[in-house]
Amino acid sequence: MQSNYIPVHKLILLYIAKQAPGIRRSRLRDAALASLSMDYLDMTRALEELTMSGLLRIAACQEKSLLDAQDREVEHCDLTEKGQRTLAALENQIPVSTRRFLAAYLDETLSQRRAADTLTSVVEVTSDGRYRLTCRQLGGEDGSLSFTVLFPTEAMARKAGLTWREKPASVFSALIESLLGEGEKTP
Repeated sequence: MQSNYIPVHKLILLYIAKQAPGIRRSRLRDAALASLSMDYLDMTRALEELTMSGLLRIAACQEKSLLDAQDREVEHCDLTEKGQRTLAALENQIPVSTRRFLAAYLDETLSQRRAADTLTSVVEVTSDGRYRLTCRQLGGEDGSLSFTVLFPTEAMARKAGLTWREKPASVFSALIESLLGEGEKTP
């Protein structure tokens, strides 16, 4: 039988993972801290204890080209069956105001989370010492967008990759405008 007491900040982490299945670890952290129910150290400790106890699973994304802004593998968080049972039994211990806030917060950030999971940028060194940046926006039935640019330095390639991940619409608009020519109207 499960213990009837789990610190509320652990329950909040489980609740976030339930409301946003597959949420990135960084987004889970952001939501938890936005709730003002815990500080960074509490959140880190709770997350570690939840994974060690088998209530939450954190795994690197299977998509090799999916990296965060610091070029680290993206990690996703999911509730385990044990975590689902525990949360179902103890969810009412999370204050209603906190649950309401988190539901609104997760709804507001849904499009950002989706975009982050569809945008990738990979920097590779070429045989001639330049740096190849490959940017992709993975799409569903509509297809996807992919382009490659060579840069003379790694720093330039990484900066361009970060810009792509942070502002894809601006990059896409500038690319289309450049390809079609300034001031020209499309047919």
